[in-house]
Amino acid sequence: MTGQAEINVDLRETVAKNVAVEHALHIETGETCKRPSQQHQLLLGFQFGYPKATQDHPAIIGIDLKPLNQGKLTEAWWYKGPVEYSCAGTVKLAECREYTVAIIHTDNNSPEDFHQQTRQAYIELINAVRSTEHTRLVKVWNYFSEINHGEGDEEKYRQFSIGRAEAFKQLGINDEDSPAGTAIGTQAGGLVIIAIASNHPFCPVENPRQTSAFQYPRKYGPESPKFCRAGFVSSERHRLFLISGTAAVVGHESNFPDKTHLQTIETIKNLNQLCETVSGMESAGGQFTLDEHSIMRVYLKNPEDYELVSSALKAELSINQRNVSYLQGTICRRELTVEIDGVKVV
Repeated sequence: MTGQAEINVDLRETVAKNVAVEHALHIETGETCKRPSQQHQLLLGFQFGYPKATQDHPAIIGIDLKPLNQGKLTEAWWYKGPVEYSCAGTVKLAECREYTVAIIHTDNNSPEDFHQQTRQAYIELINAVRSTEHTRLVKVWNYFSEINHGEGDEEKYRQFSIGRAEAFKQLGINDEDSPAGTAIGTQAGGLVIIAIASNHPFCPVENPRQTSAFQYPRKYGPESPKFCRAGFVSSERHRLFLISGTAAVVGHESNFPDKTHLQTIETIKNLNQLCETVSGMESAGGQFTLDEHSIMRVYLKNPEDYELVSSALKAELSINQRNVSYLQGTICRRELTVEIDGVKVV
């Protein structure tokens, strides 16, 4: 592996994590990336709070979100097997047997050009993914600054949604084929899109408490957001569960505008409903819960809400707090102050 600044590849003697290390995919958080075994290669690494100069590994992307529970934060996705790194134009690719990770980072254009910028970035990214063996998008993270800038349909997030929808339509991606998704506003920087695709069956999941995002009414913009609420990939070696950005939305309305504690409780209800829905699906393989093996990101509009939200999550969810990342980020609706997404490998 070349160009590994800030990656600590010291091997660790571990007993408690033996079961997790046996998975083909192993995801963990920490200040640095630590390889679980000699057989594991880095498929994807998120860096939060790091200087840009450290991001010289092809599978690492730096995101301009400030960690609230520590100074530096890395979320590392390790694959037990070979990983090949390449580029398709401006898209960075990391490919293994079961997944392709695609990353594109473009400079921030003016808000009036943002819909075209988004459209072009998505077309490049999807075409790059389709040049690999893994053609089905299963999860996409979208990060860009000033997400709420502009009024009405000129708001940057709405312009982003238009660009994404146009790209999906041009490339033949139906609403029902939308991947799990997250869109969060950063402190600075351009448009960053990180996608995971797979050649294994992907089962999208919707939340009965919520209107499907791609069925939102016109009041939320000319084009609806294109993502499913959750989903999971089933391979012969594991299942990868992917939870989209989840907030205090019931139906299509935001509940408890600007009231962080009540929004957090409502968000937890939505997460629990997703778990219940997944558990009832035969292909999920049994009961699904958010537990000590889950990796969660909590995005907070106001950093002073960290103690309030972390206390609520500790009380309501059985999650190892070492696996929860608290990040200062702006939610796509101005009245929302907290959003949570997550992953779990079983």
